[in-house]
Amino acid sequence: MKRAASTWVRQEDVERLPECFPPRRCSQKPSDTMNRMKKWFLLLLAALSISAVAVAQEFSEDPYEFVLAKLAAEDGKYDEALSRIDKVIARHPDNAVLQFERAMILIDAGRPSLAEAELRKVAAAHPDFFDAQRVLGRLLLDRAGNDKQKIDEALLHLEAAFRLNPDDLGTGMAASQILLSIGRTAEAEKVLATLLERAPDQRALNYNYAQVLNKLGRSEESKQYLERAVQVDPTFGPAILQLIDLYQKENQWRKAADLLQPLINDDPLNLDLQRQQAFFYLRAGLPDKARAAFKTLVDADPKDTRSLYYLAEALNDLEQFEEADKIYRRLLEKTPDDPDLLASFGLSQIGQKKYDDAVKSFQALLALPDLPDNLQMLAKTQLAYVDLQKGNYGAAVDEARPLLIFRDKPNTQAIGVALDALKKQKRYGDAVVLLQPLIDRFGSDPVINARYVEMLLRSGDKDRARVAAATQIKLGGRNVIAVSEAYAQTDQYEPALTMLRDAVKSRPEEIDLQFELGSVYERSGDKKNAEKMFLSILDKQPDHAATLNYLGYMWAESGINLDRAAEMLNRAVSQEPRNGAYVDSLGWVYFQQGKLDLAEKYLTDATRLLPRDATVHEHLGDVFAKRGDVHRALDLYRAALTLEPEPKDEAKLRSKIAELEKQRVTSQR
Repeated sequence: MKRAASTWVRQEDVERLPECFPPRRCSQKPSDTMNRMKKWFLLLLAALSISAVAVAQEFSEDPYEFVLAKLAAEDGKYDEALSRIDKVIARHPDNAVLQFERAMILIDAGRPSLAEAELRKVAAAHPDFFDAQRVLGRLLLDRAGNDKQKIDEALLHLEAAFRLNPDDLGTGMAASQILLSIGRTAEAEKVLATLLERAPDQRALNYNYAQVLNKLGRSEESKQYLERAVQVDPTFGPAILQLIDLYQKENQWRKAADLLQPLINDDPLNLDLQRQQAFFYLRAGLPDKARAAFKTLVDADPKDTRSLYYLAEALNDLEQFEEADKIYRRLLEKTPDDPDLLASFGLSQIGQKKYDDAVKSFQALLALPDLPDNLQMLAKTQLAYVDLQKGNYGAAVDEARPLLIFRDKPNTQAIGVALDALKKQKRYGDAVVLLQPLIDRFGSDPVINARYVEMLLRSGDKDRARVAAATQIKLGGRNVIAVSEAYAQTDQYEPALTMLRDAVKSRPEEIDLQFELGSVYERSGDKKNAEKMFLSILDKQPDHAATLNYLGYMWAESGINLDRAAEMLNRAVSQEPRNGAYVDSLGWVYFQQGKLDLAEKYLTDATRLLPRDATVHEHLGDVFAKRGDVHRALDLYRAALTLEPEPKDEAKLRSKIAELEKQRVTSQR
């Protein structure tokens, strides 16, 4: 057991020592003298640094003999050391510090039984002697093995030591570990909490406290202590692994990716770490970073098919379909029966609206033997979606109907396909019938119940819709928002506003409810109350990005408060630079200010982030039209028409196209 030199000698005893002490060592060679002087110097420093416990003890008048005993022990001459210290003890039999030092020599000599007996006497006679309690507790613990009685006894002494000195981390940690091992977790938590108050930046302490909180079922609290442990040591593996697991469950992929960077810096040749980080970037919606990382991995190892596969996914997210398709086809040449590969390729083809090709991919996927049920469900749902997009509404409903529930949970995409197909045919009553079993089974699901209320309203059954909505309102904020959207989607704004106002009044702390109320006010045409609600939110949360965007865009559309709108939208974009809607809003306010270069820059970025959004393409077209670039403006307006704009937006686009074509004809005359 490693320990510090004793500190029981008084300062006045040290001051009385001869100039050359001990005299018999003065004739040694310089090198030996220097080595011995180092030991003397350390002992003298110890004597000058008397501990708080030792100060309270009655000190011996024999420092010379004591120091010789200590030196003998340092040299491994334990019998001589014991003999010398016994002489001092004989003259001072009640001196607890001398007895403690004798026990320490016995420990160094490898005689733990004798040391234990000595320490027991000291601890019994002097229960406030911190070092005696601490060392006895550790010694008993080291010798306990699986002996529960000895473990309990060790704990008593360690707890006594910890009460005497709560700043001693080692003692507190040892006590907490014993408490944990014998199932006294709540007591261990109290010990560790006390230690954390004194040493909040101690790595192991934060990590161990997180483990205890997990055992107590307080895993939400544990995250902050794991994060603090990693903050202290960014390469602390055990805490990093647990945090990554937590971040994945919470879909905090960017945090998981950033957590790996110090490990990668520490081990730049570890490709597994780089691959994991690149995957997290992909899931975090950072395809640029993911593409760069996977490209580096593929360049380092062209046979790394998993990295190649994820590189194709990143390229898909970036709408770089041609390059992604090349990778998919190259991989499928080698492994044509890879189910994950076929599924990803099919989804890529749907994203490109290559519906016939997608059908072939998903049919090939379904033909594979022993296909996992989740991939079967994916393929069948996508085939139903293709029929919806191609206008085969009856087939889409028939295909989606058996897929509405998967693993005892609602398959929201299949439900959406079936409802949208029925809606296209105005078969609202059939939609209600289709939803009824789902409502009976998933009565608290906000999305399903909102669609149910919507279809009841569209079918004209307002009374049943009112009853269903009243039930949902009682279930919480998310359900209120979902049901209010059902009313807003059917242009029944007053009932939506009434339920939202009531909800905001009863739950004033829920910002999401206030935001939805502002949104419905705006869509109903009540811009004054919408502005009032949004400003109220910003008073409480000045950086609420969704509100900054909504109000900024609302002002930009109206051509008012443009400078303030630009400032707000810049703040929103700085928080979420890859949010295409926010980037579009910022570009649009610059357009309204006449800052066409900035407008073009941000609206071009927005088209990359939202390549299938009709409004974004229309906005960029407006920039080119304003500059007189008729050809590029027409291209963008026509592209917007292919992206399924809202009916009112479609009419506006056709009007703009007609006007520009008229201008072009006139200019050519």
